Amino acid sequence: MSNTMQRLDEELGENITLAAQVASCVVLAGRRQFDRFLLSNPGGGSRVLTLERLCHEQTAASATWTYDPARRSVALARASAELHQESALPTRAGRDQTLGATEVLESFASLTAPDQGARFAMLVDAGLLLEDAATPRDGDFRLLQAIERFARLTDRQRTLFLRVDRPTALPSAVLASPQVRTVHIPAASRDVRNLYALKRSRPLADRCAVSPEAVARLLSDATEDWTLDQLDALVQTAERQGCARMHDIEELARAVRIGTTHSPWAGERIHHAVAHAREDLTQRVLGQPKAVETVVSALRKAVIGLSAAHQSEGSQAPRAVFFFAGPTGTGKTELAKAISEIVFGQEQLLRFDCGELRQEHAVARLIGAPPGYVGYDRGGELTEGIRAKPNSVVLFDEIEKAHPRLLDTLLGVLDDGRLTSGQGETSYFGQAVLIFTSNLGLYEEIGDGNGGSSRRACFDYETPFDTIEHGVREAIQRTFIAELGRPELLGRLGGAESIVVFDYLRDLERVCRKFVANIAKSCERLRDVELEVDAELITQVVRATRSRPEALILGGRGLRPELDRCLTNPLADYLFEHPHTQGSVRVSLVAGKPVFSVGDAASHQAKSKHD
Repeated sequence: MSNTMQRLDEELGENITLAAQVASCVVLAGRRQFDRFLLSNPGGGSRVLTLERLCHEQTAASATWTYDPARRSVALARASAELHQESALPTRAGRDQTLGATEVLESFASLTAPDQGARFAMLVDAGLLLEDAATPRDGDFRLLQAIERFARLTDRQRTLFLRVDRPTALPSAVLASPQVRTVHIPAASRDVRNLYALKRSRPLADRCAVSPEAVARLLSDATEDWTLDQLDALVQTAERQGCARMHDIEELARAVRIGTTHSPWAGERIHHAVAHAREDLTQRVLGQPKAVETVVSALRKAVIGLSAAHQSEGSQAPRAVFFFAGPTGTGKTELAKAISEIVFGQEQLLRFDCGELRQEHAVARLIGAPPGYVGYDRGGELTEGIRAKPNSVVLFDEIEKAHPRLLDTLLGVLDDGRLTSGQGETSYFGQAVLIFTSNLGLYEEIGDGNGGSSRRACFDYETPFDTIEHGVREAIQRTFIAELGRPELLGRLGGAESIVVFDYLRDLERVCRKFVANIAKSCERLRDVELEVDAELITQVVRATRSRPEALILGGRGLRPELDRCLTNPLADYLFEHPHTQGSVRVSLVAGKPVFSVGDAASHQAKSKHD
């Protein structure tokens, strides 16, 4: 296994040697252009080399220079012996010289080899040579001519290496030249990452009380597509943060992948928040005990690290995925906001109304337009949103209304936790919570005989919750399989049995009291007024709401019109006409109308009612 691990980067070295034997200009292309590489030692074991050192050794160069076009700086990186050259290039290690790119090439081409077998190498950061490789400007043509002349006329004793992250960073005329060879730098494979991690993991292994092999295996699994430099930075960060558990290292890797150095899913804060989640959610989302229990269970599983335990190691799948189904106004969005506050410490919600995503072009709106299309430079609302706020709850309202192509796009997010934008950039959802909502199976459209229709609830307050739950799950399953033709999406969500069904708000009085408490908090914060509301007024609001034909359809939102009529609007009028009112204000219901009493009168009235 060790030989296999070391062969990959040795093959790169062999390719460099072969290319330098047949061409004096070699393009080195790949994301690892500034990375470190593993090669085997003749006496056993392995060693770590930079690309400069690798090129120097593979060409058996007497001296190797590096050139940075951004700084116009050329430096002697390595020399096997003291150089005695009359040249504009520096001849002592550690010395920099400021030169233009064309002058560097001409000086390098004019070097005289001290003996028959001596070789020289120059490594240029070619990605910075041209502003736009596809359309070179006037000043670039002299440089391109110098590269072409060097490749065509210079003997094999001097090798020019042009390193870029991708071949398209250079004009096609350079790449197509028969005197130029391109060597692709391979990505660091899992085996290479494992071997490098093994060399660096001893301190972490001692702190976690596990074997270095176990830490190396975890690091290699969690760093897919990473360079060895990135893996090394992860190890240093883990050591600096004092990670003492394997789970903490894995959480840190997921955080670093999305550009942060801290995971909200690790540490004492999230453990304490989730430990109290049941009580917090029950107070905030009323009348939905089963939904609260399901959410708490999923959050505990995510904190422990078992939310994607059935998938392969290193999975970047979202921490939790929920499908909330139920009547409107029953707390689905409120529960999503509460989850965000528990997990991320604030209301961090990326919300998408799928009713606006019915058209095929909605996919471009979320992930960005492809190259050449209008809006390409703006990116997608979803991909850019999660890149900017990776620690978020992503909410898709009424998912059944989305275009089928959008549903297909979400499959990759649910499986791998990643989504590639129109610009080719990958966004990761490994720290996010995904929530889909729907009210399928709860309402039916009734024709009015004149071509119009109205919405009617399929159930009423007398219907047992088990009956509602079964009916909703059956309707959603039928829609995704028969109508949308996307059973695989429902499968990614755990099937119909995993759908979290919300009940009708049967205790409207409790919900009304919560709304009144929110109004009281606003009065205290904004007007320094302590609001007290009589129970009779709350009862009146609830009774009037229940009597409305659309009560079942509106849910908790149906309380607002009556609450505005009986409390909020009269209260606003009273405070507007008495702007200096402070202290206690009591609202009572007299002859069906709200009456306000202030200060001592309010206290006396409250005491009389209590007596």
